[in-house]
Amino acid sequence: MCEKGARMRFSGLPVLLAVALVNSVGIAAQTLPAQTHGTLAQQRLCADQADKFFRDLVAPGSLKKPIDPLLASYVDHYDANANICFVAVVRNEPSGKNVVYSITVFDAFEGSSYANYIQTSDRIAGGLPVKPPVRCSVEPRGQDKITCKSEHEFDTLIEKHFGLVAR
Repeated sequence: MCEKGARMRFSGLPVLLAVALVNSVGIAAQTLPAQTHGTLAQQRLCADQADKFFRDLVAPGSLKKPIDPLLASYVDHYDANANICFVAVVRNEPSGKNVVYSITVFDAFEGSSYANYIQTSDRIAGGLPVKPPVRCSVEPRGQDKITCKSEHEFDTLIEKHFGLVAR
């Protein structure tokens, strides 16, 4: 009898372990943060589209005033929750006696704009003193437009709402 009882306890142990494992996986899945990056295929599709979007912007004849590709760059992020490919286009261009620094956040597929930051600096003075932003606004999807007052506030908002770090 002792031998039979021992077998029963031993054969019951794998079942108990399996039940405990299934329960712990279920609990862990409930506590995981929401997916924001998407699959590798979705991220790749976003990266390809962001590159195409940027190339279209810097292509000759694409705008009234073409963007010099040597004075611009971009960064992208696929947000799986929103199913949107965000792209931030960063420009740093001379304009008269100033240097104009700007970041615009777009939907890389639709071309919709979600955020704008424009700042000028006097390039004559040493060290390029920074002037307050000329424009600083973020418009998260489904929310009211946020008017920001600084570069730091803009950076914080685009990272929070679009997953982008542009500087």
